[in-house]
Amino acid sequence: MNQIADTLSHDDLIQISHSAINDLINSDTLLSDLPGDIILEEINSQIAVEYGQSITVIISRDHEPALKVIVPQSAKVIDLKKAVARHFEIYQKRIGNKVKISWRYIWKTYDLSYDGLILDNDCSPIEHYGVVNKVTLHFKKKRKKKR
Repeated sequence: MNQIADTLSHDDLIQISHSAINDLINSDTLLSDLPGDIILEEINSQIAVEYGQSITVIISRDHEPALKVIVPQSAKVIDLKKAVARHFEIYQKRIGNKVKISWRYIWKTYDLSYDGLILDNDCSPIEHYGVVNKVTLHFKKKRKKKR
């Protein structure tokens, strides 16, 4: 085995390792829905969901695939917004998109809403808005305030 490893380049060994890991993940019924290039942060989040420490929130976006974001049960709205930004950053890397997103602009232009309620107070826990495991939140364009 060492002789084979000596003849292969580092990149070849990485590719073989990734392929073997992907095959293992895809063949396991519990892990098959995870991406092949999963990172430790995502694994820890999934474990927290399994232990009931975190919840999965689905973020619906117009004409785009929904995002599944994991946040602690005791999360505040600001924590949810940070988790959305982080999840989207990971998603962008995964699909190979290098577009820079201004989250300051996004949160000035859009609110998250659930069941008609706008999550407008960053310091409030998300549970005050009725957000629980596997609910769907939507981006809602903010209305301009009249002067």
